[in-house]
Amino acid sequence: MTVECKKKWDELRPVYTELSALLSSLCDLEDSLSISASNNAKDKIDALVTEAQPTLLRFKGLEKKREKLQKELGLVPASLPSILEKAPDEEKEEWAESIENLEKNLHRFIQSKETADRIMQVRLIDFSQKLEGKTEAKKFRDRRV
Repeated sequence: MTVECKKKWDELRPVYTELSALLSSLCDLEDSLSISASNNAKDKIDALVTEAQPTLLRFKGLEKKREKLQKELGLVPASLPSILEKAPDEEKEEWAESIENLEKNLHRFIQSKETADRIMQVRLIDFSQKLEGKTEAKKFRDRRV
């Protein structure tokens, strides 16, 4: 492995670590948004969305950096397991931990987003019924929140 290639691998792992931490933070945010939506707390939702902007911008910047580094390393497209296979042998253990954490937070984020999407659908139905003059909307409580 060339010195330049090793340097890129060394730059990439902290990106994965920070992406994982940001995903965890976004999961917490998504869960808070779901609870606020289920309670119809509009002010809380607005505050959470405003609070999330720097995290989302940081995530977007890291994602671009990850894509650039992976492309330079010839890892595009590549799954997380295949990246682990190509990681430097002397750093496989560290890479395995970073990738495992990232995968865990990716799955958690997907679940959080699915919950939020379900609540949004219920809220849209409630709103539609209100517009049609039908029954008053009920508070929705997702059993998983």
